[in-house]
Amino acid sequence: MPRSPDADRELADARAALAAGALTHAGESAWRAAAAAASIGDEQALEDVLALAGTLVEQTTGGERDEAERLRLYAEACLEDAQQGTRRPSAFERLMGWTQRPAK
Repeated sequence: MPRSPDADRELADARAALAAGALTHAGESAWRAAAAAASIGDEQALEDVLALAGTLVEQTTGGERDEAERLRLYAEACLEDAQQGTRRPSAFERLMGWTQRPAK
């Protein structure tokens, strides 16, 4: 199973921000972790993002809560793709009209 050092680094940053009560920063780092993990199908990092997103949903309100919920849904979809061996096409692939392709 591939591991993303970028996702691990961003997750560590998100956890530290969450512990410090910096919820916006935690969410931003979690988004970067999700993107890095999704790009290579890192299931463990995506599961960690899901847990972190759940915590953010519980601790935020208003627009920040909506953003945390979007993160949760994104991580959930990416985890499902990783488990099935597929991944979402990149922006370039969408521009070129390509659809889902097997994960590396």
